[in-house]
Amino acid sequence: MLEYDTLLVKDIDNWGKLYSINQFLENVELKLSDNGFDRTNSRLVFSVCPDDVNRLEELDTIENALTGKYNGEFHLGGLGAYPMGGVSGLTAASHHPPDEQDDGVRKEGNLVLFVSPHMGIMDDAGSPVYGKIIRPGQEKVTSSCGAMMGFIAALKEAGSPEEFLIASDENRIDPTRVVLHNELIQNYSEDLKRILAIDDYNTQTLELFKLNHDVVANKTKEIIDAFLEKEHFEGNIAMISGITINIPERDLFLMNDFTFPKLN
Repeated sequence: MLEYDTLLVKDIDNWGKLYSINQFLENVELKLSDNGFDRTNSRLVFSVCPDDVNRLEELDTIENALTGKYNGEFHLGGLGAYPMGGVSGLTAASHHPPDEQDDGVRKEGNLVLFVSPHMGIMDDAGSPVYGKIIRPGQEKVTSSCGAMMGFIAALKEAGSPEEFLIASDENRIDPTRVVLHNELIQNYSEDLKRILAIDDYNTQTLELFKLNHDVVANKTKEIIDAFLEKEHFEGNIAMISGITINIPERDLFLMNDFTFPKLN
């Protein structure tokens, strides 16, 4: 049986810190509490992939644990966790937190942004396979995250970012794919070339999801900055970012960053 925790700690090097669900919640609660955030004055804002594997009731998932602790969530994310809701979505979310009361004076509550693409790991006869899982109720192997694994497969077929053709979407029926692929190809082509040059499958896949994280985290930071310039928001903002790791029956969380943009 694979020791997923040991495997990941070895592979991630110094990119982030790996947590179990309980360890993650303890860390989050302590740091949020120290900065004045709690369930009564805060609302979660997720930029995560829509993939249901992150929210199935029969699995111990990071997302379910967070929403259980902090009472639901507002969603910004599309495929690959890309924050498609943008500044307008964050502005809408900013009107939803419970008001904070101090000596009878009410002010807007806080936002806790959770920004996380996800990557599966499955056990293939004792060997780990990154980017793949067997979902509850299925016997077949599927990708996790399917959007990113589909992208890297298409990129390999194209041979390079320069040769990658982003299929048109004239009727606007596939917007997340178009936006995500444009972001990757236009702004991260050198990273993609580096990833394409990696021979080891698992190493290449992990590097892909590190890049996936950077893409969505950087864009979310841009959105927060634009929101704070545009809006007078009384509450505070926390941003937690990393990669959700889907393993059999439970999640792990590879945390890369935990910041408070308004306090910096």
